[in-house]
Amino acid sequence: MIDGLQLVHPDRPLRLSAQGQTHARVDPDRATLVLGNLVSNAVRYGLPGTPVEIALRELEMSVYNQGPRIPSQVLPRLFDAFQRGVPDGSRHGDGLGLGLYIVQQIVEAHGGGVSVRSEEGSGTTFAVRSPKK
Repeated sequence: MIDGLQLVHPDRPLRLSAQGQTHARVDPDRATLVLGNLVSNAVRYGLPGTPVEIALRELEMSVYNQGPRIPSQVLPRLFDAFQRGVPDGSRHGDGLGLGLYIVQQIVEAHGGGVSVRSEEGSGTTFAVRSPKK
């Protein structure tokens, strides 16, 4: 899947790393949708030309990009339906604001959780945790 996303975004290096036991029982179509949404957002909102890093570690998958932090007033509603990352529309790319809502719904329906950490100068990381099986 990462190879396919790299074809769509040839100007952005997509780096995948894996550590530990990374096999999990997931619906492959839903997992593809989750990863695709997170990587597409990382490309859209990250600094042009910088890599997007996808890391698999045990029961967690994270997607990191370098770029401006997500404003603190946006964070509480970031996973709500029809919400965009920046309310003034200054970011490039069109969308309905459903990507992160869909990610959260899929992950929670499988008993997992999703979180975001975004700090100025440190970039943004979305983390998806799978339940222990």
